[in-house]
Amino acid sequence: MIRQKYRQKILLSVLLFSLTILILTCETLSREHYNHHAVVRLGNPSLNDGKVDRALNVWDLQVFDGKIYIAGGSTVNNAGPINVWAYNPATQSFIKEYTVNEEAIEHYKVFDNQLYIPAADPRGNDANKFYCKASDGQWTKYASNAVKLAHVRDLIETKSGDLLLVGNNRNPNNINQDAPGTAITTDNGASFQGAGVNNSPSINNVVLADYNWFFSVFSYQNKIYAPTSMLKDAWNSPGTIAVYELQEKSFILAPQLDNSEFIPQKQIKENKGKYGFETIYRIWHPVEFNHSLIYSVRSYSNSSNKQKYEENYMNSLGMYLKKGMGKTPEVVHLPHHAIGEDILVINNELYVLANRKIFCDRFIIYIYKTSNLSNKRGWQKVLSFKSSNKARSFEYLNGKFYFGLGQDYGEPINNSGEILSYTPT
Repeated sequence: MIRQKYRQKILLSVLLFSLTILILTCETLSREHYNHHAVVRLGNPSLNDGKVDRALNVWDLQVFDGKIYIAGGSTVNNAGPINVWAYNPATQSFIKEYTVNEEAIEHYKVFDNQLYIPAADPRGNDANKFYCKASDGQWTKYASNAVKLAHVRDLIETKSGDLLLVGNNRNPNNINQDAPGTAITTDNGASFQGAGVNNSPSINNVVLADYNWFFSVFSYQNKIYAPTSMLKDAWNSPGTIAVYELQEKSFILAPQLDNSEFIPQKQIKENKGKYGFETIYRIWHPVEFNHSLIYSVRSYSNSSNKQKYEENYMNSLGMYLKKGMGKTPEVVHLPHHAIGEDILVINNELYVLANRKIFCDRFIIYIYKTSNLSNKRGWQKVLSFKSSNKARSFEYLNGKFYFGLGQDYGEPINNSGEILSYTPT
């Protein structure tokens, strides 16, 4: 009898505590201002294409030629082919411009007034390198079997006008074939050559694939960097970051650079870490602003465990700020406990898209801005609104913000894939 009363008291205490937390949360939310009338639901082209689950995610939005281009699909669930959809504000309609023979469009790049799509996961073969929409409006696929490079995850243009491609090699265990994880074209896609990495470690003359496997490439302080798939928080090994050598037109692994260059040192723990050895940190949309590098991070896994492979695809891991090479980055702490997701620079100010998860299928979407990253309290809220999904990407065009909704692994699908617009008042 005494035990039963004791259990009842414990249960009552737990219920009262939970109710208190719920009331405090609701009171906090009620004090925030949301202009729901400014949100316009434009449509969901990926859903209309029959995409499902994680393939509905709007991984990227890109302004080009007065339209908003939409990225989606999944390289782990093979969701291709993928239509290139663009929203035209002038006609208030979605336009299907092209179809890529890929399992996903993960993001877009713009160089010299041309729109590029990296060939993230070609269907049928690995010859595809990228797709390009020229200034005349024509789409062209660029392919080559000369370089054994598969799954082009990112592109960058060098100061000399060359295009660098990073991904993973097609035959990592075949020592009789040149199998680079990076490539270069010096003639706008007419031909491709390998671009390293020539100093990858090997065992019995077989290059260790993880050191020749890349997900992002970016410039910072006049150098180009490409972290390998060894960028994890379960170790802090040196030689995991490749640096581009302009004269040699090739990447080399820099022995002095370790994982703490792009992962906060406090998150790295041997054989454990914050996310563990199954999770690769994929640097996403890095922006150099006021001599610092700010970037969000998404996850990936090359695990042979199918479940781990699927679970780790493109989840949001947070946002970091790096204040110089040789300095470990710090976590970007935004107001309202929101987590940074995407970054834009508009009129010399830095804008950050962020999400705050309230319940399993309730989020608050924020945009903050700052002109001084050194001032941790300098973030100003631009807008906020409630949503059934987090926003994975955003863009700005002619006074309006555009959002692409999505979900991390395990979160409800709800309105994933939907495109929203918001006109600030």
